[in-house]
Amino acid sequence: MTIMVLGLPLPEAQHNISSDSDLLNHLLKYSELFWTYVLSFLLLGYFWINQQRLFKYLKNTCTHHLWANLGELLLVCVIPFSSGLIGDHINYFTASFIFHMNVLLIGVFFLYQCMLLLRFPDILKKDVSRTAAMRIVKINLVVPSLAVAGIVIACFSPKLSLAVYIIAPIITSIIAGRLKEREHPD
Repeated sequence: MTIMVLGLPLPEAQHNISSDSDLLNHLLKYSELFWTYVLSFLLLGYFWINQQRLFKYLKNTCTHHLWANLGELLLVCVIPFSSGLIGDHINYFTASFIFHMNVLLIGVFFLYQCMLLLRFPDILKKDVSRTAAMRIVKINLVVPSLAVAGIVIACFSPKLSLAVYIIAPIITSIIAGRLKEREHPD
Protein backbone atom coordinates (compact mmCIF):
# COMPACT_ATOMS: atom_id res chain seq x y z
CA MET A 1 0.00 0.00 0.00
CA THR A 2 2.79 2.42 0.79
CA ILE A 3 4.23 2.16 -2.72
CA MET A 4 1.07 3.84 -4.01
CA VAL A 5 2.49 7.21 -2.94
CA LEU A 6 5.02 6.92 -5.78
CA GLY A 7 2.14 7.66 -8.16
CA LEU A 8 1.64 11.11 -6.64
CA PRO A 9 3.66 13.66 -8.63
CA LEU A 10 5.83 16.31 -7.03
CA PRO A 11 5.74 19.87 -8.37
CA GLU A 12 8.52 20.17 -10.93
CA ALA A 13 10.77 23.14 -11.58
CA GLN A 14 9.57 23.56 -15.18
CA HIS A 15 6.16 24.67 -13.93
CA ASN A 16 7.62 28.08 -13.02
CA ILE A 17 6.51 27.98 -9.42
CA SER A 18 7.78 31.15 -7.82
CA SER A 19 5.39 31.72 -4.92
CA ASP A 20 3.14 29.97 -2.45
CA SER A 21 0.19 30.96 -4.60
CA ASP A 22 1.74 29.31 -7.68
CA LEU A 23 2.48 26.18 -5.66
CA LEU A 24 -1.06 26.03 -4.26
CA ASN A 25 -2.59 26.44 -7.74
CA HIS A 26 -0.31 23.72 -9.07
CA LEU A 27 -1.23 21.36 -6.22
CA LEU A 28 -4.95 22.00 -6.75
CA LYS A 29 -4.55 20.61 -10.28
CA TYR A 30 -3.67 17.30 -8.62
CA SER A 31 -6.58 17.26 -6.19
CA GLU A 32 -8.47 14.59 -8.14
CA LEU A 33 -5.40 12.39 -8.31
CA PHE A 34 -4.89 12.83 -4.57
CA TRP A 35 -8.58 12.04 -3.87
CA THR A 36 -8.35 8.79 -5.84
CA TYR A 37 -5.13 7.93 -3.99
CA VAL A 38 -6.87 8.40 -0.62
CA LEU A 39 -9.91 6.43 -1.80
CA SER A 40 -7.72 3.59 -3.08
CA PHE A 41 -5.73 3.53 0.14
CA LEU A 42 -8.93 3.33 2.20
CA LEU A 43 -10.32 0.56 -0.02
CA LEU A 44 -7.12 -1.44 0.30
CA GLY A 45 -7.22 -0.82 4.05
CA TYR A 46 -10.80 -2.10 4.10
CA PHE A 47 -9.72 -5.29 2.33
CA TRP A 48 -6.71 -5.66 4.62
CA ILE A 49 -8.87 -5.31 7.75
CA ASN A 50 -11.31 -7.91 6.42
CA GLN A 51 -8.39 -10.19 5.54
CA GLN A 52 -7.14 -9.97 9.13
CA ARG A 53 -10.64 -10.75 10.39
CA LEU A 54 -10.82 -13.74 8.08
CA PHE A 55 -7.51 -15.09 9.37
CA LYS A 56 -8.79 -15.13 12.95
CA TYR A 57 -11.36 -17.75 11.88
CA LEU A 58 -8.81 -20.03 10.22
CA LYS A 59 -7.16 -22.98 11.91
CA ASN A 60 -5.08 -23.63 8.81
CA THR A 61 -5.35 -23.01 5.09
CA CYS A 62 -5.66 -24.93 1.85
CA THR A 63 -4.17 -24.60 -1.60
CA HIS A 64 -7.38 -23.04 -2.97
CA HIS A 65 -7.19 -20.32 -0.34
CA LEU A 66 -3.52 -19.61 -1.07
CA TRP A 67 -4.16 -19.31 -4.82
CA ALA A 68 -7.15 -17.04 -4.25
CA ASN A 69 -5.04 -14.91 -1.92
CA LEU A 70 -2.31 -14.71 -4.56
CA GLY A 71 -4.87 -13.64 -7.18
CA GLU A 72 -6.13 -10.96 -4.84
CA LEU A 73 -2.57 -9.72 -4.24
CA LEU A 74 -1.95 -9.54 -7.98
CA LEU A 75 -5.00 -7.31 -8.37
CA VAL A 76 -4.00 -5.20 -5.35
CA CYS A 77 -0.72 -4.50 -7.17
CA VAL A 78 -2.75 -3.05 -10.08
CA ILE A 79 -4.49 -0.49 -7.81
CA PRO A 80 -1.75 2.18 -8.19
CA PHE A 81 -2.23 2.00 -11.96
CA SER A 82 -6.04 2.06 -11.93
CA SER A 83 -6.24 4.80 -9.27
CA GLY A 84 -3.64 6.90 -11.12
CA LEU A 85 -5.55 6.40 -14.37
CA ILE A 86 -8.85 7.53 -12.90
CA GLY A 87 -7.10 10.34 -11.02
CA ASP A 88 -5.71 11.69 -14.30
CA HIS A 89 -8.88 11.00 -16.31
CA ILE A 90 -11.66 11.24 -13.74
CA ASN A 91 -14.30 12.35 -16.24
CA TYR A 92 -13.81 9.40 -18.61
CA PHE A 93 -15.87 6.24 -18.43
CA THR A 94 -12.98 3.99 -19.52
CA ALA A 95 -10.76 5.08 -16.63
CA SER A 96 -13.65 4.70 -14.21
CA PHE A 97 -14.53 1.28 -15.61
CA ILE A 98 -10.94 0.03 -15.21
CA PHE A 99 -10.82 1.26 -11.60
CA HIS A 100 -14.18 -0.28 -10.67
CA MET A 101 -13.28 -3.56 -12.40
CA ASN A 102 -10.02 -3.65 -10.44
CA VAL A 103 -11.93 -3.20 -7.17
CA LEU A 104 -14.61 -5.69 -8.27
CA LEU A 105 -12.03 -8.37 -9.06
CA ILE A 106 -10.21 -7.84 -5.75
CA GLY A 107 -13.57 -8.19 -4.02
CA VAL A 108 -14.43 -11.34 -5.98
CA PHE A 109 -11.12 -12.99 -5.11
CA PHE A 110 -11.61 -12.09 -1.45
CA LEU A 111 -15.21 -13.29 -1.54
CA TYR A 112 -13.99 -16.59 -2.97
CA GLN A 113 -11.58 -16.90 -0.04
CA CYS A 114 -14.52 -16.37 2.30
CA MET A 115 -16.62 -18.93 0.45
CA LEU A 116 -13.87 -21.49 0.95
CA LEU A 117 -14.79 -21.41 4.65
CA LEU A 118 -18.06 -23.06 3.67
CA ARG A 119 -16.56 -25.42 1.14
CA PHE A 120 -13.70 -26.61 3.37
CA PRO A 121 -14.97 -26.41 6.97
CA ASP A 122 -11.88 -28.28 8.21
CA ILE A 123 -9.82 -25.07 7.76
CA LEU A 124 -12.01 -23.31 10.35
CA LYS A 125 -11.23 -23.14 14.03
CA LYS A 126 -13.46 -25.49 16.02
CA ASP A 127 -15.44 -22.67 17.66
CA VAL A 128 -16.44 -21.09 14.32
CA SER A 129 -19.89 -22.19 13.20
CA ARG A 130 -21.18 -22.53 9.66
CA THR A 131 -23.52 -19.62 10.48
CA ALA A 132 -20.55 -17.42 11.34
CA ALA A 133 -18.82 -18.45 8.11
CA MET A 134 -21.97 -17.61 6.14
CA ARG A 135 -22.07 -14.20 7.85
CA ILE A 136 -18.52 -13.52 6.65
CA VAL A 137 -19.53 -14.39 3.09
CA LYS A 138 -22.61 -12.13 3.17
CA ILE A 139 -20.68 -9.20 4.63
CA ASN A 140 -18.06 -9.49 1.91
CA LEU A 141 -20.63 -9.17 -0.85
CA VAL A 142 -20.71 -5.42 -0.12
CA VAL A 143 -17.66 -4.16 -2.02
CA PRO A 144 -18.19 -6.25 -5.18
CA SER A 145 -21.81 -5.03 -5.21
CA LEU A 146 -20.65 -1.43 -4.81
CA ALA A 147 -18.13 -1.89 -7.63
CA VAL A 148 -20.93 -3.04 -9.95
CA ALA A 149 -23.02 -0.04 -8.84
CA GLY A 150 -19.99 2.16 -9.53
CA ILE A 151 -19.76 0.84 -13.09
CA VAL A 152 -23.44 1.58 -13.67
CA ILE A 153 -23.16 5.08 -12.20
CA ALA A 154 -20.01 5.70 -14.26
CA CYS A 155 -22.13 5.40 -17.40
CA PHE A 156 -23.75 8.68 -16.34
CA SER A 157 -21.09 10.32 -14.15
CA PRO A 158 -17.63 8.76 -13.90
CA LYS A 159 -16.54 11.20 -11.20
CA LEU A 160 -19.61 10.61 -9.03
CA SER A 161 -19.25 6.84 -9.38
CA LEU A 162 -16.32 6.86 -6.96
CA ALA A 163 -18.58 8.00 -4.14
CA VAL A 164 -20.17 4.55 -3.87
CA TYR A 165 -17.20 3.30 -1.86
CA ILE A 166 -17.70 5.88 0.87
CA ILE A 167 -20.68 3.90 2.13
CA ALA A 168 -18.89 0.52 2.23
CA PRO A 169 -18.05 0.62 5.96
CA ILE A 170 -21.55 1.85 6.82
CA ILE A 171 -23.32 -0.88 4.82
CA THR A 172 -20.92 -3.51 6.15
CA SER A 173 -21.64 -2.48 9.73
CA ILE A 174 -25.40 -2.51 9.16
CA ILE A 175 -25.32 -5.96 7.54
CA ALA A 176 -23.03 -7.36 10.24
CA GLY A 177 -25.29 -6.01 12.97
CA ARG A 178 -28.45 -7.39 11.40
CA LEU A 179 -26.90 -10.80 10.81
CA LYS A 180 -25.73 -10.98 14.43
CA GLU A 181 -29.23 -10.00 15.61
CA ARG A 182 -30.70 -12.88 13.61
CA GLU A 183 -28.18 -15.29 15.09
CA HIS A 184 -28.77 -14.09 18.67
CA PRO A 185 -32.26 -12.63 18.96
CA ASP A 186 -33.12 -11.14 22.36
